[in-house]
Amino acid sequence: MKQADEIMAQYLLKGGKMLAKTCPACGCPLFEIKGETLCVVCEEERRQKKDDDGEKKQPRGKEEEDEEPRKEKGSHPGVKEAVEDTLIALCNRIRDEPDPERVKLLASALKKTAEAREMLD
Repeated sequence: MKQADEIMAQYLLKGGKMLAKTCPACGCPLFEIKGETLCVVCEEERRQKKDDDGEKKQPRGKEEEDEEPRKEKGSHPGVKEAVEDTLIALCNRIRDEPDPERVKLLASALKKTAEAREMLD
């Protein structure tokens, strides 16, 4: 599996726009690509997992139909808890990360996530 910085670099080269917002799941910066905001790292991991599974569970061409629809902002009752879980996950990743540059990136994501948590109060 590619490192997160390699994945993000690929999307930047393809014309993706890195946003100041971070992914609540992994803490990496979100990207805007063709008008859609997404976490390219989580997306790449999802694709890799799907490739590893061999796509045996779904017939070809049905992937889009079977995905859950996205919820509107603020419509999920557990947003606050998810942000808190993300804060904990980021702290754990920082603690275990040997690369100082990666620690700096994760610390930035931690700061932005903490700011987002304050806005939810």
